[in-house]
Amino acid sequence: MAITVEEAKEVIEDVFDFDHVGEAMSALRRDLGSNAAKQDLVNELAKHAAQEAGDDSDDSAAVFKSVAEARVEQFVNGARYSQSGCSKT
Repeated sequence: MAITVEEAKEVIEDVFDFDHVGEAMSALRRDLGSNAAKQDLVNELAKHAAQEAGDDSDDSAAVFKSVAEARVEQFVNGARYSQSGCSKT
């Protein structure tokens, strides 16, 4: 049985740190417009999430990838906002 979206979100958050995906995070932060860097981070997140969950089924992989894509977009939007200076008071 495939992992649920809610479970996948929790696992993705657990592995969204510098210990698991720091290199890919840093590369994307340096070039927020890079589709290749976004895809690298998505792939790293999905891979580590599957390992963390102990679930390498195709159905779960698709769920992890979808959740990772949304999380990477959230990361990019947050980084752009921070870099724009809008977050400073």
